[in-house]
Amino acid sequence: MILKNLSKTPNNILILGGGYIGTELLCSLLGKYNIFTHQRKDLDYFNKNDLSKFILNNNISIVINCSGFTGKPNVDEAEIKKNLCWDLNVVGPLKIVDTCNKLSVKYIHISSGCIYSGYSKEFVEEDSPNFGLFDESSFYSKSKHAFETLTKEHDLKIIRVRMPICYDINNPRNFLSKIMKYPNLIDMINSKTFIPDLAGFVDALIDADISWVGQDIYNVVNPDPLTTCDVIKLLNEGNEGSWNKLDPNWISISELGTVAPRSNCVLDATKASRIYNFKTETEFMWMIMNNINGIQSA
Repeated sequence: MILKNLSKTPNNILILGGGYIGTELLCSLLGKYNIFTHQRKDLDYFNKNDLSKFILNNNISIVINCSGFTGKPNVDEAEIKKNLCWDLNVVGPLKIVDTCNKLSVKYIHISSGCIYSGYSKEFVEEDSPNFGLFDESSFYSKSKHAFETLTKEHDLKIIRVRMPICYDINNPRNFLSKIMKYPNLIDMINSKTFIPDLAGFVDALIDADISWVGQDIYNVVNPDPLTTCDVIKLLNEGNEGSWNKLDPNWISISELGTVAPRSNCVLDATKASRIYNFKTETEFMWMIMNNINGIQSA
């Protein structure tokens, strides 16, 4: 599918994947670029020949890969479907970046910051993962670390996101939707990514006067992260009847009953903030609630 803005002479961008983040990026970037978007059922982008033909035939200058295995309802599914997780998060994306590099097409890879855990520091892009291939981590996290490791000699931008949040609280992939429905929660502090800011960063990254040679990684998360308890308090404080009062049962991590270990950490977004001005978590939370309540944000 191609969605065009013919009033300008924009880059032709191919967005791979029609999931949560791919759909949000499409809606946000459509006003500025000619956007082509495909799911793998429509274009086998893991097939280098098929992808090459599409890129050349449509004069694609940038590929944004939003596809991958995340697991439903959560990353525990990766422990059961390890081969599928590896194929979608490592093997397939390696074919995409190889194809883009061969054709001198800019490649942006939407990935995850769930390769760190703990609160000894705020993790920067150069820190070696401590929740990845060589650690007691989830298989999902191992696959994300593996892709970063295997593309160190490639040309690409890797964008790490965490616990993505958008305006639509009914979207089951939205972090807010999840915690509003879970009866049991743990009160941890974690970096999160406001999807409109992710789209703003991608737009700014494309326009930035920076080199596209080599592997370049960005932690795209919002500053001043809130605890889960803080988020629940804000949701209750800002509620004007759109949902019932939230009163979850607070439990420890050991009581959570997950199959795989979970990443809990804070990422440092200083590098990404040099390109784009991110809102704080409190700021975007009030924007979401004002949007739901029909209040114009300043």
